[in-house]
Amino acid sequence: MRLLFILLIMLFGSPAYAASSTPQGQIKQMVDGVFAVLNSDRSPEEKRTHISGTVQDFLGVKSLSQRTLGVYWKKGTEAELKQFMSLYVQILERTYLNRIENYSGGKVEYVKERIKANKAILDTKFVSSKFDIPVRYKLIEKAGVWQIYDVVIEGVSLVRSYRSSYNEILRKEGFDGLINRMEEKLVQMKKG
Repeated sequence: MRLLFILLIMLFGSPAYAASSTPQGQIKQMVDGVFAVLNSDRSPEEKRTHISGTVQDFLGVKSLSQRTLGVYWKKGTEAELKQFMSLYVQILERTYLNRIENYSGGKVEYVKERIKANKAILDTKFVSSKFDIPVRYKLIEKAGVWQIYDVVIEGVSLVRSYRSSYNEILRKEGFDGLINRMEEKLVQMKKG
């Protein structure tokens, strides 16, 4: 449950982050935007609506998708990859937006930032009265904007987690099988 909330904070927030030119500055603006929404008096549905749809402003969707699919990225057609990216973002969004009502407070501490050429690693810690959770953001700079291409929470990589399950499906069922399963998952998620 707490890992899902941390990913929610990582993925969604205010699109104003582009105003800051450092990875830490952009992540801080994103997280501050999420906390502002989550701490507001809005209903859970209003919070979901306000936060929803902004994930692509913060996430390097193509980079994340390439890393998730690994060797299978080059095996997909342009149409398959486009459909995969669209479904992948929707699944991430649905997974984490469904956890908004479980928000329990806390803050983010910024521990260390390392930049090398167009890549950066930002180590943070989510701190609440109940737990401290280390969160590492991996970012890539594109056109002056730092985009998240992976998040490691308590040592568990978002990319590796999805890659493991998706690559198994791709190996057995190909892109058609993966796309079908992702579409079925979205239907189930929308039903609640």
